[in-house]
Amino acid sequence: MSARFDILLVGQTPPPYHGQAVVTEMLFTHDWGDIKVARLRMAYSDRIDAVGKFAPGKILHLLSLILKTWWIALTKNPDVLYYLPASANRAPVIRDIVYLTAVRGCFSKTVFHYHAAGLPEYLNGSGLFGKLGSLVYANADVSIEICETKHSPGREFNAHHTVIIPNGVDAVVCERAPSYNDKFVVLFMGALNEGKGLIDVIRAAEILGEKRSDVVFLIAGSWASQNFKQEVMARINNAGLNEDFVFLGVLRGEDKWQAYANADLFLFPSHYQSENFPMVLIEAMASSVPAITTNWRGIPQLVGDSEAAILCDINAPEQYAITMDMILNNKQRLDEMGHAARARYEACYTRERFICSMEKVFRDALAS
Repeated sequence: MSARFDILLVGQTPPPYHGQAVVTEMLFTHDWGDIKVARLRMAYSDRIDAVGKFAPGKILHLLSLILKTWWIALTKNPDVLYYLPASANRAPVIRDIVYLTAVRGCFSKTVFHYHAAGLPEYLNGSGLFGKLGSLVYANADVSIEICETKHSPGREFNAHHTVIIPNGVDAVVCERAPSYNDKFVVLFMGALNEGKGLIDVIRAAEILGEKRSDVVFLIAGSWASQNFKQEVMARINNAGLNEDFVFLGVLRGEDKWQAYANADLFLFPSHYQSENFPMVLIEAMASSVPAITTNWRGIPQLVGDSEAAILCDINAPEQYAITMDMILNNKQRLDEMGHAARARYEACYTRERFICSMEKVFRDALAS
């Protein structure tokens, strides 16, 4: 029999590119030293528009993951299962019910790492299905949560121990490359769907355009659907904003960090149901970019009292437009917010800080 392992990490890594997958990739690629780690990649979706949706091929992948987990448990005998529970959607929760029912008994300890918000509330309102879902998440040895919430999964699902570990990133600092005819650059980056606030970005741009014509909006991310893409393009066209919007597609690596470096302001008016602690805001802070965002879910905790961002109401394009106009007219304020953003990142959200916190959880779980 081959050498014994300590922990099995099970999670989605890119593609598709979203916050949870990027963070999980950090854990998969890190050298854990004397902690012997096995890794098992979930690959239910390779595009952002397929995340959380049923597809026949996902059933086969689920069965494959169960068999691979059983094999690792049998041959490597790890003590700890590390797993990232579903978002608050029916298909992913059904996946978790089947997978965790089949495999949790193979491990002496379970560590759940919750990224998406809203799972306890969703299950509490889902009748018998919700009760079944709550059972598979119950009594974990450790519940890792990325921010404090009113409905803590650890508390709701009776975890033995709950720890708050904010996400972190390893930032790449790029030099600004002036372009777009020296206009102010407002960047939006994230999944291109209604919940992330893209429609509100367009409405805010239309309002702002009545006062000034020196702003260009860069939009980076993957479309949630073709129908939504058509709706967005029609709105932009009808508002006469075609020359004010540039769509960059999905940005990775240095291209992504260059987009942040080129931005004067980051606009992220999210009201997304599962939003919790958006990675794009951490990336913006790491790049010294001031932000306008929303008082939603874990976002106020993410920015804290750093003065790195201005919080607005959700679905409030008038507020976003007024705030953009105010900030862009105040170079000193922009610079102060940018310095505050970078300071907040260095104090709270570096990759080193995140990995050290995760390693402590793993060592404590193995020692208990």
